[in-house]
Amino acid sequence: MKAPKPTLTLAAVLAALLIALGGASPAAAASPAVRSTPVTRIVALVTLNIRSGPSLHHHILGQYRPGQRAVVTGLSNDYNWWRVSCPWGGVCWVSANPDYSRPVAWR
Repeated sequence: MKAPKPTLTLAAVLAALLIALGGASPAAAASPAVRSTPVTRIVALVTLNIRSGPSLHHHILGQYRPGQRAVVTGLSNDYNWWRVSCPWGGVCWVSANPDYSRPVAWR
């Protein structure tokens, strides 16, 4: 079964366009501190908002549906947010709450 594509919002499209044109992404503006993690992939357990930064105050750029996987590129210093590769390019953030997402092996 093919996984559904993440839902994109106008903000996500504009962020991708800014990146393509050489501008800064919304996530790059804050430049939050990131720690390395042995986790390389996660799976969404619920509808998971894709955000421009590691907090609820950052814009929602899209969503992962339950069962969708994302490539992890880091972890916020407070351990609450996964830094992931955006489906459209660049860097995004999703909750690291174990009720919402969990590490998983890629298949």
